Amino acid sequence: MTMKYRSVFLIFCIYTVLVASRQQECTAQQVRDEASQTLQYPWAGGLNSCQFGEIDLNGNGIKDLFVFDRQGNRILTFINEGIPGEISYAFAPEYASSFPQLVDWVQLVDYDGDGKEDIFTYSPGWAGIQVYRNISVDELAFERVVFPYLTSFQGGGYVNILSTNADYPAIVDIDGDGDLDMLTFWALGTYIQQHTNQSIEKYGHTDSLDFLQTEFCWGRIAENEENNIIYLDTCLFKHKPTQFEDGYRHRGATMLIMDMNNSGLPDLIIGDVDYPGLTLLTNGGSMENAFMVGQDTAFPSYDVPVRLFSMPATALVDVNNNGLKDLLVSPFDPSPIVSENKNSVWLYLNEGTAEQPVFRLHTKNFLQGQMIDLGAGAYPILFDVNQNGLLDLVVGNFGYYKYSWYDFGMLKSRYLGQIAYFENIGGPGLPAFQLMDADMAGLSSLGLRGLVPAMADLTGNGLADMLVGNENGNLIFVEQLSAGNWSVRDQAFAGIQVGAYSAPQLFDVDGDAVVDLVIGKKNGTLSYFKGVENDGQIGFQFVTDELGGVNVTDFNVSYDGYSTPNFFRSPDDELLLAVGSEQGKIFLFDQVSGNLPDGPFREIDHLAALLDTNLQNFDVGMRSSAFLADLYDNGSLAMMAGNYGGGLQLFNASAEVNPGLMGLRPVFDFKLVPNPAAAKVRLVFDQICNQPLDVRIYSSAGQLVKEMIIPMQEGSAEINIENLQKGIYFVELIACNMKMVNKLVVL
Repeated sequence: MTMKYRSVFLIFCIYTVLVASRQQECTAQQVRDEASQTLQYPWAGGLNSCQFGEIDLNGNGIKDLFVFDRQGNRILTFINEGIPGEISYAFAPEYASSFPQLVDWVQLVDYDGDGKEDIFTYSPGWAGIQVYRNISVDELAFERVVFPYLTSFQGGGYVNILSTNADYPAIVDIDGDGDLDMLTFWALGTYIQQHTNQSIEKYGHTDSLDFLQTEFCWGRIAENEENNIIYLDTCLFKHKPTQFEDGYRHRGATMLIMDMNNSGLPDLIIGDVDYPGLTLLTNGGSMENAFMVGQDTAFPSYDVPVRLFSMPATALVDVNNNGLKDLLVSPFDPSPIVSENKNSVWLYLNEGTAEQPVFRLHTKNFLQGQMIDLGAGAYPILFDVNQNGLLDLVVGNFGYYKYSWYDFGMLKSRYLGQIAYFENIGGPGLPAFQLMDADMAGLSSLGLRGLVPAMADLTGNGLADMLVGNENGNLIFVEQLSAGNWSVRDQAFAGIQVGAYSAPQLFDVDGDAVVDLVIGKKNGTLSYFKGVENDGQIGFQFVTDELGGVNVTDFNVSYDGYSTPNFFRSPDDELLLAVGSEQGKIFLFDQVSGNLPDGPFREIDHLAALLDTNLQNFDVGMRSSAFLADLYDNGSLAMMAGNYGGGLQLFNASAEVNPGLMGLRPVFDFKLVPNPAAAKVRLVFDQICNQPLDVRIYSSAGQLVKEMIIPMQEGSAEINIENLQKGIYFVELIACNMKMVNKLVVL
């Protein structure tokens, strides 16, 4: 195993396992792909349609990575280890909770000139932009300063700067005066408007957002209303607004401004809804009057052109710490069923200069290639498939993106659902997973979407079988004839039909020692079939389509619920029910036993207590699913949660990983100054008790390389690190039965 991967394991393990056994490599959350390569961020939750930004999350002066996946409005945060010339990030989900609720799109830009990135984001319900100012001091924090929308002076007064959820505006200093201006599409499309910030002109500083519409046809370009063709030197009104009533619509677009050829003028990279490519428009005008004189319709045509359905959005981030901005590209289309999902984050490294960038494709699955990422959707169950006493991981999905086509001008895309089998290759209490089969039982050949597995021995041969839900609302029966030998026996099992998107679970709900069948479905309710045993064979009798009165549909979000049930028993043997939903919330119900079938079951808010964590927000992303079990064989519960991003998140205080949206805060904190360091580093800490500090430094391979005792009352200490080789280390402080770990980069 490489040094790089070992460092990732320590990030996950350091809080508990390292103290208990410093010489034992942590494999508790280790996950390997089919090639036996260890994933760096297995439980980050997958990625689909992302936007990116740079921001200092931990206050160490290094720009870290912010990721926003609009399919589920998920925020992911990664600490940049700051190693020059290297791509080296550590997943740090605890910072996600510091950001406000974001919807559809977000850009991180510093509008007030204080060196801290502020937030510009979509204002739902207003087709506009709201703004949060970065007010971080010791911790990351924001305050909303513009709501419900930004305005600009247009005609006779200030009106909304229109920006829909299908538009990604350019927010940048267009005129070179130091304050941030804005480019947006006209309400009826075709033309780009410029809104010039008057902060410098009126107030002499950059910290105001006072806009004036100065251009109706910026760059003298027009976009064809039917396709992605762009016309140069065109500002003629071809259509009247009344055509909006005849079915004309604003198509949606993404924009990125940068000087590509060192001309000192802003060029424009633009993506268009329903199309997979980017167009680079070259500016041959002036700072006062942009005039596009050329276009590269297959940007970057000198390398591998972007072809990423649909409507690619771009961001500039120095990914490899070489001082040059690299290019990140991901889909922006608001529809969840038209875009690439498995290889949907393209990274182009800048092999040119800051003045004249040259972008070369480095990977098509940046970050997501190091996650459990099953395309779109993830529906996990934990089950001892190979009967060795360890819980294995079986995960269905909505589908992997395959291709797109146009049907009478409408973009459509093909997805194929599969089930992945991860064998538990760890030991009792220390699970580790290896992907053994990405297409279990070959179910992709059925050409279906939304495959949700459930497992139990239904034939009486001592081997687990599968019932698989799908988009059609019926069940597929897959029999295990012999160990690992699966066969599709019935694609419409027992004539069961629940409408659409069946999500089955096999569980003895009524306590008669015979497994029952509960099915979630698109409408948000649960169907219940009682299990009946006959000569070792299990059959099912319909009972109700409204089990326990459960309906997880939130009509403020969607007309659909996409319920995914998971019955389980608590550590004190109480029967409980967790249900995933379209909105992303994991619902929890009690009062199940003795209350079948009509209920009503009672919704409770006890997930945090069940999982022994202080996390409170269990909204894991749209179309969530959950499976709770004693994964660590220690009498406590862990929760495996899936979402439409195609990945998994793992929740449990003893799981050595904290993937939730609201992270655990350390019991005390300390700083390493400077960091990175070469010869010496100063340890600065709070005085929390009268006991001395036990300071231990571990290599990225988990070896203890240095240990010392420091009196707590001193408050700081200098540590000599001249004998440490260059690389990543972990400094651990222990005092008064409390501990904290920080990362140290030795140069």
